[in-house]
Amino acid sequence: MAWNPVGTTIATDRRGYEEWVKVNDSDKAAVFQPPLLVGGSRTFALSGTGYQDAFDVVPILVHDADSSGGVYTVKVDCKCANAATTLTPKIRNVTDSTDTVIGSAAASTSWAAQVLAFTPVVGKEYRLMFVKSDDVYPCWGIGFLKRAAA
Repeated sequence: MAWNPVGTTIATDRRGYEEWVKVNDSDKAAVFQPPLLVGGSRTFALSGTGYQDAFDVVPILVHDADSSGGVYTVKVDCKCANAATTLTPKIRNVTDSTDTVIGSAAASTSWAAQVLAFTPVVGKEYRLMFVKSDDVYPCWGIGFLKRAAA
């Protein structure tokens, strides 16, 4: 059997080629997509004790049905100046005023990472937020979004 290059596949099996392109693009996006900063800072500390948006927050929006249904992860790095204070990250659905996923309280005095995974809904807006346990010591948090699976 002769080797069937992509050009021949286009001519003989258009639907098969379209499926191949879709899977190939999806694989590339999952592997090569650079993480996107969705807010936070390693320089500017969070203040206050209630839930608040990350510093320079970037809303997470899924505009079309083709992009929905995927699992998205936000890798969150947290650090507190003193272990007596904790910092808890969460992804908030601000459209419906609900919590999509809440991370664990971090009290590390060095950068510690945790991953928050969720499946967004088309047309909803999500934001990275943090809450500190007290306002005695400064804490920092930063998050990076990546699509993990199709």
